[in-house]
Amino acid sequence: MSFLHCPTLRQRAQSFRIIAVLAFASLSTPVHAVDNQERSVIGKWRLTAALDASEITSLDEREAQQLVGKVFTISQSRVQFGTRKCLPPDFAAEHVEPRLYLREQAHASASNLGLPNPVTVVNLGCTVAFIKAKDRLVIHWDGWFFDARRQR
Repeated sequence: MSFLHCPTLRQRAQSFRIIAVLAFASLSTPVHAVDNQERSVIGKWRLTAALDASEITSLDEREAQQLVGKVFTISQSRVQFGTRKCLPPDFAAEHVEPRLYLREQAHASASNLGLPNPVTVVNLGCTVAFIKAKDRLVIHWDGWFFDARRQR
């Protein structure tokens, strides 16, 4: 009598196969999830306000205010702001609690940013963008957080 004819061992073998299939499936990110993050941030974004700064920045407040009104471009192949171009973004996204994420990652406060909780943060390669609403982002650039609106 083979072990596959024993109900207990056959059930265990079947359970093992199911667990293996589920484990393999969980390793891959659904393509539609990545595509949705790309579509939600790809485009031209006009900086509308300098909201706040991290503890350490490369811009002073006057320099940050001079960036308001400028266009920040996100495409599948690169991120561009003025003459600065970044490598292709990977669009990795995660849902985070803004207060904790900003304290740990940017040494900054979330209180002046008006972010939803949780917020989706998208990696753009050289920076990150927080999805504030359908046509609004908060973009972290050179230590400052800028409110940005999608350009049509």
